[in-house]
Amino acid sequence: MNESEARRIMANGLGRAQLEFATSVCAPLYWIVREEDGKLSVNNGTAFFLDTGSATFAVTADHVLRGLAQDQQNRDVISVQMGHDLVLEFDTEHEIIDRDSDIDIATFRIAKQDVDRLGKTILTGIQSNWPPSAPQQGKGIYFSGFPGQERMWLSPSEISFGAAPGGGVADSVSERTISTLFDRSRWIDVMGKGFPPENYDFGGISGGPMLSAIERRGLRSWALAGVIVQGPSVSSSVSESISGLEIVQARRAHFIGPKGEIDRTRW
Repeated sequence: MNESEARRIMANGLGRAQLEFATSVCAPLYWIVREEDGKLSVNNGTAFFLDTGSATFAVTADHVLRGLAQDQQNRDVISVQMGHDLVLEFDTEHEIIDRDSDIDIATFRIAKQDVDRLGKTILTGIQSNWPPSAPQQGKGIYFSGFPGQERMWLSPSEISFGAAPGGGVADSVSERTISTLFDRSRWIDVMGKGFPPENYDFGGISGGPMLSAIERRGLRSWALAGVIVQGPSVSSSVSESISGLEIVQARRAHFIGPKGEIDRTRW
């Protein structure tokens, strides 16, 4: 189909359904810090839930867990959670399966009943074996995560997290990374919420899923493309970001083994 037809289909419901699905498989992974003055603050990344056909587990970016560890060492972290009552115990029931700081992926155990309690979905996908094929350059991808910008305290004991899902095409696909470049001139407001402003801080979406849009014999489906490891930078330093250049990068899904192990041979 041509671009105008594709845009019409996306605007008429398909785009919204894709972004809602991407959000349904992920959740904020957050930790609560008691500051020196006794007030509470929160930091977060994103994690998603994956079934490879051999095992079910959770996935996030390794630097999210490194940020947590740094806060646990230097600050008073009183709880690590997903959802309103799922406390994460990385030393026991939610133990780390594998992690790698260079690849920037970490996996940890999660029970299906925990995912159900969160009201979330476990990602499967259309692939016949693991890992899924690489997304095609120039073809559709979509993603979701929970930026810290959208956190809101509703009460002293209740926090609301807002997602920032999006989609586009895979502008670059290498053995390590998938990148999509924002082209704001071609965006469609499929959620009816308006667009984030330029230089919006997407910090917090790391660890979220990037999915490939797949169509076979008229059936629309998906496959895991990768794990988000970097969102658009809003640094004022010209050495760290370029104003107006907004890129989301994901580490390829083939670094994740069928039981959650990290395949370092591909690096």
